[in-house]
Amino acid sequence: MNQRTHAWIALRAIKLLEDEGEVPRLLELLKPFSQEASIGAWIPDKRDAKLGGAQTQNHVFKIGVCRGPLRYRFIVSRTKLKNRLGPERLITGFLNKYKTILDNVWWRESYKADPSPGKHLANRAMALTINNIDMLILGNPQVQDLVPGRIRFINKVPTPTRCPAGQATIFFFMLSHFIADSLMPCHCDERDLSDYNNGLHMQLEKHWSRIVGTYFDEDKLTRPGLDDNDILNRAAAIDAKFGIDFEKRVPDMKSDDVWEEMVMLCRASFALASIIAPPDQWPYKPAPQKMAPYDMLFNQNQQGKDLLAEIDRVIMHDAVLNVAIIWKHIWTKFH
Repeated sequence: MNQRTHAWIALRAIKLLEDEGEVPRLLELLKPFSQEASIGAWIPDKRDAKLGGAQTQNHVFKIGVCRGPLRYRFIVSRTKLKNRLGPERLITGFLNKYKTILDNVWWRESYKADPSPGKHLANRAMALTINNIDMLILGNPQVQDLVPGRIRFINKVPTPTRCPAGQATIFFFMLSHFIADSLMPCHCDERDLSDYNNGLHMQLEKHWSRIVGTYFDEDKLTRPGLDDNDILNRAAAIDAKFGIDFEKRVPDMKSDDVWEEMVMLCRASFALASIIAPPDQWPYKPAPQKMAPYDMLFNQNQQGKDLLAEIDRVIMHDAVLNVAIIWKHIWTKFH
């Protein structure tokens, strides 16, 4: 996703949590800074942040066929993945619908990612999750008034050194960036067709950006004086463009492990990428690589256009929901 799409996903997650109404104090933290902190949603893609480690390849979890030892460890059946992700995520139904493309033989194969040290999307999300929990523990008096429970030692930490609400919020937005990237299928597919400069990746992101619209551009969101309610309502209005109908319920994570959650999301995205470009036509490495141009996949006939509309809905719905799930999971640590 590009800048405006990342901003929209994070802002829409706030509105989803507000509509659910189960974590009002988390909303009291995030909502007042939804304009100012929204820059956090695209800081990881800022070119002038890249010297500090925001390189694009840190946002990927490129999966391919596993040919190394202990292959059995990297087999996840459709049933296991479906049960792990739950019915609330639209990608679960999507993978079931297209089981003729990814048959039982496909699901019995071993697939894994082999990222270089420091270039691991799930690691990034886990690290930011722990960071955000620590920032809430070390929050200033405004944050402490919101966070459930009592931190006994906090008064021994000088107030000027403690985390303010705006800083905590911007890091929640930064975490949303990595969560959303786990739903971008090209971030989870090691085939050359998923490389950004080869067309499909770039064109998908431009397509989503056009749907989201210019209101969520950086130069507009960073303009002073926008109303928080208006921002969130405008975010909710984009649902119709993607054909999304959110339930006013954010499910709990099925485990306590954000790292594992992210790996499973990436595996689902790899499967989705393999439905977009089936491996019998566009084989996995080390076979010779073929490109899968955006227009060939989505613009040549009505079937391709319908598939694009379907993946738009699945990916954007689940990206928003996943951000809300993990943000809510962080907050429940204090209950």
